[in-house]
Amino acid sequence: MTTFDLFRRGAVPAVAVTLLSLTACSSASGTSASPTVTATVTVTAPASPAEPSADPAASEAPADDTPTDPATTAPTRKPVKAGPPITDKTPAPFGGTIQSDPDHDFTKGLSPSSDGVVRGQLVAMHDENVAEYRPIKFVKEYGGSTTGHFEGPPEGDVTAFAAPIAAGVVFLSAVGCDGKDQTIDGDYLGTERCSRDKLVLRADKGDLRALITVKGGQIVKVTEIYAA
Repeated sequence: MTTFDLFRRGAVPAVAVTLLSLTACSSASGTSASPTVTATVTVTAPASPAEPSADPAASEAPADDTPTDPATTAPTRKPVKAGPPITDKTPAPFGGTIQSDPDHDFTKGLSPSSDGVVRGQLVAMHDENVAEYRPIKFVKEYGGSTTGHFEGPPEGDVTAFAAPIAAGVVFLSAVGCDGKDQTIDGDYLGTERCSRDKLVLRADKGDLRALITVKGGQIVKVTEIYAA
């Protein structure tokens, strides 16, 4: 068997094998050895069994099949429906819509609303004369006609006004001038007349909800709404 046959039958890797010193055997008579022959033989080993290919489905990230909880999905904000416009007509104290002022330009900062009666909340005093106010609506709770709370425009809405309080303003309080009584009529509207200074103090606290009458760009009357 030749040396080449041994490499073909053996399970050896595909490498370059260098056969060094393939020298012919010397004769018993002592003749000199044949010249050294160097040869390079490349033997290719049998191909290894192919590894199984990866399952394409296994390499992909598993789909998120967790059900979506509707309660955690952010609701889409709906446009606020414009209520009836501000007019001289007195709105219902516990009306469920926010009054609008179609001709008012809210891009020019705070200014008086159109003349008329606004169901609103006095939220701040800008100085000793000018009061900021916003229109409000009543949200009923537990089915009662006067049980609930008032709400203004949604956050980010620019619907707000500011107007000077007239020197002779009429302020009718629903809790008395000292804030300790219940002074209301059958419609839960204030009946006790208090001073302008009392009105300024209440307005500065930001918790006075009332029917606000505006005339000539000034607040001339404030009738407090009593809500339990």
